[in-house]
Amino acid sequence: MIDNLQFVDAQELLMTPVDNPPFLVEDLIPSGVSIIAGDEKTGKSWMMLHLALCVAQGKDFLGHPVHQGTVFYLSLEDSLGRLQNRLFKLIDETSFGKLYFSTKCASLADGLIEQLTRIVEKMPDVRLFIIDTLQLVRGNDKDMSYANDYADIAKIKEFADGYGVNIFLVHHVRKQGDSRNIFNRFNGTKGIIGAVDTMFLLDKENEYSDKATLCIKGRDLQYKELTIRFTDFKWEVISEKTQEQLSQEHTPEIVFTLIDFLKERKSWKGSATELLEELGDKSVAPNVLTKYVNQYRLSLLLDEGIEYTYRRTHSEGRVLSFEICDGCDGRDGQEDNSR
Repeated sequence: MIDNLQFVDAQELLMTPVDNPPFLVEDLIPSGVSIIAGDEKTGKSWMMLHLALCVAQGKDFLGHPVHQGTVFYLSLEDSLGRLQNRLFKLIDETSFGKLYFSTKCASLADGLIEQLTRIVEKMPDVRLFIIDTLQLVRGNDKDMSYANDYADIAKIKEFADGYGVNIFLVHHVRKQGDSRNIFNRFNGTKGIIGAVDTMFLLDKENEYSDKATLCIKGRDLQYKELTIRFTDFKWEVISEKTQEQLSQEHTPEIVFTLIDFLKERKSWKGSATELLEELGDKSVAPNVLTKYVNQYRLSLLLDEGIEYTYRRTHSEGRVLSFEICDGCDGRDGQEDNSR
């Protein structure tokens, strides 16, 4: 017999204290299942080994505090000898905290979740499992389909959520890119990135460069980019930018000039040509300025409390109107679809 559905009243939910799982790494790696992908030999495993050491020792990772705990690293493409050599290069001390390695494990179909369950039940202070790589625990006998990809990750996520542990999967990217969504480069179907909590894409400038961009996006984390450099066998942060900072970097300067102008004038009406003359800017054409205004009307302009309207008449032509809306936050009743 199927049990009845269980619901929570919205008001009760708002009033009831609910504990959210802490981030594994503050403001960088939320709890749950994360996945990192990149081209072969880009330094993904070096990054994961550094993460494992930082969590086990309670040290900052990529400049962010971590929640210390026991770590199990399933390094399925390596030998113990290779892992030993990497540890020699990464640290001088001999105290690693609680960090354990294995180069073999069962597949998802043959009992991996049961193996992980026995570890957690024996050692309840486990904080992180790293599986390097995902493909080696999935096997090669499955058809690549959205349903299969999602189902495999769902098994891992159910275990992670049920025991309150973090799991980091290492994966590869496909050769062809996707200009619309960089995370579509992950090998397999969208079932993989749809099921995980957080995605990391390690994108090197070229095969020989020591610099890379780490792109991060997740259910509990807004998109951000870290510019990183591989130094002394570990990745170090050069810069870190949020979605808002990246958006501003790609915003044409004329838009900020317009905002400053309107803050002084409070209101303005006229053609794009007249507006450019008053701004003293000849870097863009009138039709380009009109496009920018329309593009940012529901984001940057409204963020500054600037209301914009546009009309076209036979007598006046194209008329742009702006007005500062004092006492409003610029977003009431409107949805921002510009980003």
